[in-house]
Amino acid sequence: MPAQGATSLRIDDPALIELLLSGEAKPEERARAARLLGLDATRELRVLATSSPGSATRLLAKALPGQSIRTATIGRVGAVLCQSARDTTSLSDHLNEVIVDEFPASAHSERGPWLGIGASVAVLEAPTSWNQAQRALRFASSTGFGRRAIAYERLSLLEVLADIPVERVREIDDVVRINQIASTAAGAAEVDTLEALCQYGTLRRTATELHLHHSTVAARIQHVERSMGWDLDDPIDRFLATFALMLRRVSLSATELAGG
Repeated sequence: MPAQGATSLRIDDPALIELLLSGEAKPEERARAARLLGLDATRELRVLATSSPGSATRLLAKALPGQSIRTATIGRVGAVLCQSARDTTSLSDHLNEVIVDEFPASAHSERGPWLGIGASVAVLEAPTSWNQAQRALRFASSTGFGRRAIAYERLSLLEVLADIPVERVREIDDVVRINQIASTAAGAAEVDTLEALCQYGTLRRTATELHLHHSTVAARIQHVERSMGWDLDDPIDRFLATFALMLRRVSLSATELAGG
């Protein structure tokens, strides 16, 4: 029996978890699976999708002490069941902070897992939360910067981007050009710096976070601006840069999750 307050982890029930998350299973089959998994049918359930089941399980045990967590690998994606009382915003922010603390953004360190977070639903509605989690996972950052944990409910209208075929995203002109810049080591550093700038907001904060001199960050950003025809001091161009990086991230994440 786990010590009081410890996170309860079960990773030996993949068939039951897959049954619970199957939209094709009958309600009574899902109810039986939930009961055998030890889930509380009177409490809502949230499903998370993760790119790296092993490291995500360890991090979630640290991030959600005292919570009952069930994990399994379905295809190439990890599925995590949790009955946390946290609201969507605080949960996604907290998990993102835990991942970033454990795996700081760096070209020389392990990237760590990225997470998609489904809505909190009744236990028998688990397939809905699972589908949402998988869609949100495509928006989580498989690169060094950007959010590592994305909640489906916080995507709002951006969620429709998950319906665009990956092949079409790769053909978008700005995505093509960003990928061309990132095809060399120097260019990849410039794109990483741009993504960091879009996250941190200012050149000085970006320089601090990247442990670079302010002038180095400025030079990298200026080169990307010239290559892309952007002026990042202009709000529209800043939005276009952020949007292009998001589309690229969706493409990279989807490709990696598919084993490409």
